[in-house]
Amino acid sequence: MSMTVRKVKNRENLYDVDIPLGKDGDRFRKRIYATSEIDALSIETQYRRELGMEAISAFTISKVAEKYIPWMDIHQSPKTAHDKKRMLFASILPYFGQFMPDRITPQIVELYKQKRLEGGRKIYRQINLELLCLQAMLKWGYEQGLCNELPAKLKPLPDKRKIPDVPLPEDIYKIIENASDIFHKSLFCALYHAGLRSQEARSLRWSDISVDGEYMTVNGKGDKRRIVPISSYLLGLLKDNKKESAGEFVWGNIGSFKTAWNATLRRAGLEGITPHHLRHAFATHNLEGNTDLKSVQDMLGHASMSTTQIYLHTTHKRHREQIKKVFDRQ
Repeated sequence: MSMTVRKVKNRENLYDVDIPLGKDGDRFRKRIYATSEIDALSIETQYRRELGMEAISAFTISKVAEKYIPWMDIHQSPKTAHDKKRMLFASILPYFGQFMPDRITPQIVELYKQKRLEGGRKIYRQINLELLCLQAMLKWGYEQGLCNELPAKLKPLPDKRKIPDVPLPEDIYKIIENASDIFHKSLFCALYHAGLRSQEARSLRWSDISVDGEYMTVNGKGDKRRIVPISSYLLGLLKDNKKESAGEFVWGNIGSFKTAWNATLRRAGLEGITPHHLRHAFATHNLEGNTDLKSVQDMLGHASMSTTQIYLHTTHKRHREQIKKVFDRQ
């Protein structure tokens, strides 16, 4: 609880507000009724504004967001900006919007988590992403002089990431071979042979591909660029696709991606596989082929090694299954 807002002992829904007004010892004191700690702090924030204390904390979270969103649109990828705006407007601002950044205490964050988990929803990863978004915005606000203090690290919920399902190589090649044209065949192959995300494939330009050097420069999350080698098989498909492509982007016109993907799965006699599963397969099959973990991290564009390490669990799981297949029958 805030130093200037205290719950009245043994009195439900009653809080004392005690705000220092200056060096002379003058104070603003008021007892208020509030349904929760978050409501009490919201009322206290309103009193601060009425007392003309904006200069102390400068901007509310909503005011910081008003300046942060245009900055995101310019400096971050369209997908990153879109995802952050969705979190801001759907969850973060309705809850934190009227607070000043310096008022976001650990207790307030815990109340936010409880609120988001109401009804038994298991959305730990989503809540953690929202907290990361809030923290990134406040850090930016501090650097811009909009917040008085650098925000403390917000404690995430425990979130054990699920080991991703990985299709077999033969099933992936069924998908590639059953694509309706060279456009989609080269696209599906790139998701597997280069470990591309769908958004990365959409933004890939022909100028990003070095045919002679057999590599591509991929614009990943956070506008981080990485270099990924191109296999001979994928290179051949890209050359064939280039003959039929007149645009700047390799696969710029993939608005019907989902429809084409589902149709290809039906022709291949498969189900339950998504385009992102091919990225998982790229990582897993590289590790199974003895590619070192750091190289896989670099090719995937993961900021943290721990994100890449999840694929070690996948390979270990497959190895255990193979051991059981070989030895449990003896």
